[in-house]
Amino acid sequence: MKHIIASMLVCALFLLQGMTPGRDNMLRNGDFEKFTGNEPDGWTTTNIPKILTVVSPSTQCHAGKYAVRCDVKDFYGSKVAGMIIQKGVAIRGSSLTLSGFYLLHSAGGDAGFISLELQSAEGNTVKICQENLRNPAASFTRFTMTGDVPAGAVLLDIKLTVLAGPGSEKLHEGTFIVFDALELVPTLNG
Repeated sequence: MKHIIASMLVCALFLLQGMTPGRDNMLRNGDFEKFTGNEPDGWTTTNIPKILTVVSPSTQCHAGKYAVRCDVKDFYGSKVAGMIIQKGVAIRGSSLTLSGFYLLHSAGGDAGFISLELQSAEGNTVKICQENLRNPAASFTRFTMTGDVPAGAVLLDIKLTVLAGPGSEKLHEGTFIVFDALELVPTLNG
């Protein structure tokens, strides 16, 4: 009887460990705790080394010590937005949930933007999911995107940036968005 109870406890422990937040996160460094200079590890950015920094670590964060900040800055008369990109993320499951936290300081109605591009093994785009974060947020605000994975989609690219707001074609210097605690996980079905 002791062995049965011990076995049940071990199984329960494994189940609980499997439900630990972040354990199934498909994103590398989604918590943005690791940076090399101004570059978040596992991500590429629109920074131009030694010339223009529009992506940087932020100590204003939801959890941990760091988050990632994407700024809009003037670069020789053009407005450049910080963007972070993670390519070739292996997809697991028939549906996905992307969640995280952001804060947004918007000059002139600029908005945060998230894009997931689901791709076949050959690199062909199968589906694109997008979300606009239009509400300025002075404190960290949670966002969630959920969607089905179409047949043939095995990889995805994720992009996070700032776009000009509705009715505007121009970004505004001074806009910034901070992202933290991003998780991309298979959605548990009923």
